[in-house]
Amino acid sequence: MSPSQRSPRAAPLILVVDTAGDQADDPAFGSYEAVARAGQLLLAAELSRRFGALGCAVLALTPVAPPPGERFHWGRWFTAAAREALAAATWDGRRLDAIGYAGAGSLALVHDAGLETLVSPIDGEVVANNRYSADAFVVAGDLDTALAALANCSTDNAAARCLEEAGFASRDLGTGPWSRFDVDTPLDLALLRLATRLPETRRPDGAVTAFLEMATLPGGHSLEVPHLEALGAVLRDRDAQLVVAGRVPSSAWVYLETESACRVRCFIEERGMRSSRDAAPRSLLADWAERLGPADLVAELSALGDAVILDSRVLMAALAGSSDAAAWPPAEERFASDFGDASRIATPWLAELTSAAAGAHVPVLLGGHALVSDGLRILVDAAWLGR
Repeated sequence: MSPSQRSPRAAPLILVVDTAGDQADDPAFGSYEAVARAGQLLLAAELSRRFGALGCAVLALTPVAPPPGERFHWGRWFTAAAREALAAATWDGRRLDAIGYAGAGSLALVHDAGLETLVSPIDGEVVANNRYSADAFVVAGDLDTALAALANCSTDNAAARCLEEAGFASRDLGTGPWSRFDVDTPLDLALLRLATRLPETRRPDGAVTAFLEMATLPGGHSLEVPHLEALGAVLRDRDAQLVVAGRVPSSAWVYLETESACRVRCFIEERGMRSSRDAAPRSLLADWAERLGPADLVAELSALGDAVILDSRVLMAALAGSSDAAAWPPAEERFASDFGDASRIATPWLAELTSAAAGAHVPVLLGGHALVSDGLRILVDAAWLGR
């Protein structure tokens, strides 16, 4: 249905995560966590302005720490805030019948046309940036039913599927350019910085761009993707082989196969693990690391190709028996691992994995979902431009 065929409605109310008010767990100055938090704050502010330019009402949504001994439950937190906001919100005298959510680091590379599609659901529909692991969505129609369904979602990633189960049709933007790219870590910020140097890629506003160029990681390092030059050489080499493991979406796999010169060996595990309500995450690579040691896993993957890109969060989830990041090694350790900095890691297996990756005879890049989804496209495009 074209925009002209849709019945007139108020623009949606979008609740954008803003961690500025979350002072309880402010990261230490100069830490990897502090860099990630600062980048997310700037991206959230920019995204709010972009939604506002499309006519949306925007409300900052600050995370609330759960009571002691309890884990954060996204659905209860979001629906309470959404009901409060809707009770007070009107648009040109009409009650709002569309509401949305966006994570602080989501949609950073999505052009305005994609953003406009996101905020234009028809009645009874949810539009999400990724059906299987949503970071942003807008739902229209019976919002009481929608919020009742969302109240049961332990994470935002499951939102679109929870709404489907409640009877809403879903539209998935996950195959569109950059829709899956979400900034959660300093490595994601480094990938974002690299992406902004590519032709036809959306450029963030001046404040975000300046931060990406000026931010400093522990040890005085700038936001550079580790092993970038070596990875680029592998991606351009017909005789080379790249090993990729983790939550690799089909679109990223196809892009690697068609746009890189090298051969690709791919191990796909636990796609959608953050939105799954099934059993604890399982991973063959995690089983290998547990039985033979993380260093042996790195050695084996390194022997299979000329470079390795590994979604280490799958290992973390499987070894912890939980897809909840609260059960994984602390954020500072996860972020340090992505940059090969084992000196800041107290978790023994992660320190061993990181040291082995840093000392491997081929480049080994560790990271999260953004790295093995749209991050792969960024690395391929940058390789051909010699960036």
